[in-house]
Order: sequence, then C-alpha cells, then structure tokens
Amino acid sequence: MGGGWIGLILNVALVAGGLTLLGLAGVWLARQFRRATPISGSPSDPLEIARRRLAEGAITAPEFEEIRERLRD
Repeated sequence: MGGGWIGLILNVALVAGGLTLLGLAGVWLARQFRRATPISGSPSDPLEIARRRLAEGAITAPEFEEIRERLRD
C-alpha cells in the first residue's frame, strides 16, 4: 500500500509537526499584536488619566469625583 507502518508513522509525524508549527505561529502572532499596541509613558486607563490630570492641576477635585462616578456606572 502506501508504505505500511513506516508511512503511517511518517504521516502522523508530519501532521503533528504541521499542527505544532501552526500553533507556534498563532502564539507568535498574538504576541506581535499585543506588542503593537502603543506603549507610551501615559496610562490608557481613564481613571488613571483623570488622576494624573488632577495631580497636574488640569482638573479640580470635584471634577475628578464626577469623572470617577461616571466611570463606575
């Protein structure tokens, strides 16, 4: 037939190797997309941005409290 037991073993190894490479490529792609998000010195969390603005004096304490309450809803 198609090589007997040796052919079967080689086919299974080939399929397993292909699936392994496909999985590794998926993990690599996921990591690349995660790194593609901008990593800057500024936080992306809205509450953290509001805290920083409060510390800089860009907003007042009552404005900060209003922002915090809106974000909690």
